[in-house]
Amino acid sequence: MNTPRGVLRDGRGLQADPPLPLISPNPIGVRQSPSFEHQHSRAPSLFSAQIATIPRTSQRGSLHMRRFLVLLVVFASFSVSVAQAQSLPSAKPEEVGLSTERLGRIGKVLQAEIQAKKFPGAVAVVARKGRVAYFEAFGARDPQSGAPMTKDTIFRFYSMTKPFVATAAMMLAEEGRIVLTDPVSKYLPAFAKMQVSVPKVDPTGRLTYETVPAAREMTVYDLLRHASGLAYGEITANQPVKDAYAKAGLFHADFPYDQRSLAPAEEIEALSKAPLSHNPGEVWEYSMSVDLLGRVVEAASGTKLSEFLESRLFKPLKMADAAFSLPKDKLGRLAQPFANDPATGTPNKVFDVSSPPKNDAGGVGSVGTTTD
Repeated sequence: MNTPRGVLRDGRGLQADPPLPLISPNPIGVRQSPSFEHQHSRAPSLFSAQIATIPRTSQRGSLHMRRFLVLLVVFASFSVSVAQAQSLPSAKPEEVGLSTERLGRIGKVLQAEIQAKKFPGAVAVVARKGRVAYFEAFGARDPQSGAPMTKDTIFRFYSMTKPFVATAAMMLAEEGRIVLTDPVSKYLPAFAKMQVSVPKVDPTGRLTYETVPAAREMTVYDLLRHASGLAYGEITANQPVKDAYAKAGLFHADFPYDQRSLAPAEEIEALSKAPLSHNPGEVWEYSMSVDLLGRVVEAASGTKLSEFLESRLFKPLKMADAAFSLPKDKLGRLAQPFANDPATGTPNKVFDVSSPPKNDAGGVGSVGTTTD
């Protein structure tokens, strides 16, 4: 399924635009992992407007192409935050330089996808110049019970947790409590002497691997730009890394991307003992870098990640439902997927957010509403 996408041009409204490739021109001076480029041809992004949808499949290895439908809208006035949507005044689209007709296409696309059983329901909001021009809910919040989608539905954010953690790290950098060029080992000493799994081809043409010391230590900056040498077991083509992650509980083939059962200290130990898939700073590979960045935030702040985000980000921005778990009185608002993945027929598995996890997973673990 291609990801629908739009771009605002010269205040003339929402216009169709071809999907962007995931891997854009390289701005950070590192090579990109061919294994990830092969498996993920494009991915959505979020700026000041978003569509949140219920996932139809639990296999986050294909998260960006199959699990979520996300609309990217780039605003001429980029300073507007969707997090303020509930408290912002509304406006007719034309009053803020948008097109009622073109915004109406969002609903048509979503309704068509819902009718085709691609996903159960969706919430969309578009704000510009401090006013909400489009805010609609479609389909079902829970396809099993038939409960309708509502504007205050809570979604599992999965990888949209990453921007929160990156923001937390930059807050600490502004305060001088983190220096981006510092080695990660300054905050987490276990990462001082990492090994790298290097692929080689023997004389018979067989692929083998050799473990060698890393050329240099990974830095906080490397974590922020996914160039640390860490990987996702679900994605990496480096077999020794995949095997090490599986053995350590960082990768579960039957429940992808769920490391929340590991306590922070266990996660740190597991990642520090597994080999890197590349030398730090040399290759861009989507990875557990932001999970580890969350551990750096905890070490530098002396505060649990969820507590730091709650006090420094969620509360100040009035993100009332953003969290890493939900109290009982909010569980009824949580979006649920189809029982089975329509594409494969296999049962869907989603994170249980009814109680706090052992690990505030900085790469995948938060929940919240579209307006959050």
